[in-house]
Amino acid sequence: MSPVASTSGLRVRPGDPIPSVGLRATDGFLLNLRSFAGKQPAIIVFFAGPSLSGAGRERGDEMAEALKAAHARLERAGVALVGVTTDSETQQRAYVDTLALPFLLFCDERRTAAELLGVPLREVRGNINAQPTAFAVSREGEIVDIVEDAQPRGLIARLLESINPPE
Repeated sequence: MSPVASTSGLRVRPGDPIPSVGLRATDGFLLNLRSFAGKQPAIIVFFAGPSLSGAGRERGDEMAEALKAAHARLERAGVALVGVTTDSETQQRAYVDTLALPFLLFCDERRTAAELLGVPLREVRGNINAQPTAFAVSREGEIVDIVEDAQPRGLIARLLESINPPE
């Protein structure tokens, strides 16, 4: 059976507010994507990885490692990092431990946030994962940039520049 990709398209654009949707973190706490509004800018990255194997797992690991490498830089810049997968909390906890990720992953197992934002989904043998999609969100909670088919190289620099444009 060949993979099936969603063609629904993004439902948000730069200038839109980040929608209110709750996700559970690998530490068990709930997070609403709007919780950063008024507090700090955020980078939200949907990607696949924990439940995949082979090339798909490698691509997910590359994204997770890129986010891991950027974590301290984002903290210094006062930007929150939100990694989101459609895997279960158990799969995510194991993944965070395996890769020693210094940030939490958020569980969108029901794909509520992915569907609300229009993040493309891909199904392979009954396993549904988010296609790599990244959002830069301003301190005010406004989406300032969206990167579809996000690739690790240069992603964080682009999103940070979207949040804090050069003068």
